[in-house]
Amino acid sequence: MIQDLNINEFLNFLKNPRKYCLITHRNADIDALASALVLREIIVRLNKLNEVYVITPEGIDSISKNFIVNLGIPYNIYDDSSFEGSCDTFIVIDSASREQLGCYSHISDYVLIDHHVVNNLVDNALIRLYDPSRKATSEIVSLLLLTIGGDLGSEYLTLLIGGILYDSRLLQLADGTTFKILSDLIMLGGNYDRARSLLIRKSQIDYSERVARLKGMSRLGIYKSGKYLIAITCVGAYEGNVLKVLIDNGADVGIAVACRDDGLRITVRVSEDVVKELGKPLGGLLASYIANNLSGSGGGHSLAGGSYVRGVTPKELFQYL
Repeated sequence: MIQDLNINEFLNFLKNPRKYCLITHRNADIDALASALVLREIIVRLNKLNEVYVITPEGIDSISKNFIVNLGIPYNIYDDSSFEGSCDTFIVIDSASREQLGCYSHISDYVLIDHHVVNNLVDNALIRLYDPSRKATSEIVSLLLLTIGGDLGSEYLTLLIGGILYDSRLLQLADGTTFKILSDLIMLGGNYDRARSLLIRKSQIDYSERVARLKGMSRLGIYKSGKYLIAITCVGAYEGNVLKVLIDNGADVGIAVACRDDGLRITVRVSEDVVKELGKPLGGLLASYIANNLSGSGGGHSLAGGSYVRGVTPKELFQYL
């Protein structure tokens, strides 16, 4: 039986001594990572007998690494290939489909904490703390933290602020609740200016990301649907960053395809103007639509989505698109 829990009920659930695995989506962004790291601290504070492991399939993205290094937060994080332990309870964080969970896509019993409007994991979660009205999963975890008093160091509070800023597009998607949560985090010692500067700082792009961006542009196909420009490309990594470049340079919708051993990973980005004009969570809807029509799974929110399909070649996918 699925249980929808409120904040206090969820905190009571976490008090039971267990071995927890907190699993984010692949290549965890700062919203996913902040949510997982702070939730780990909450669980340990609720019961010191708890064992908690943070697992980020395929690691974390460059912005997340920048935050961890600059805030001095211990890097006690496993990717899906380095964790060899066992868990009593899996908590899936900031993920919208099974295919985002890497080698943990097979888990059947899990708890879910998420905010994505289009989410294929919601219906099968044993317990869920799910609020699609929130702009970031970091907001939901912040409410957990604030309910128990918010007794964490400034670095973790600043990390949560970074997660909220990232997924709210530097507050462009924020509402009154978002600002209230940010205000509470700042009052407790979170550093808004530092979080914002870490988010927008122009750091040197890794060589591998530069290669991915150039490959993405060299393989680019540009299509028109009505008045909208759709850019489709094929890259093996950094799909989100490649698509950001395409959206920033005029695409209304960007789709990147990455070949994997057993299928295709599809990443979708949509411009804010198109989302505002159509009034729909287009990123998640497109990712889910593509996946459902090709026997895969996918989801997301208004500006971004992702899906995974098996048994389909790139040529077949492009013909479908």
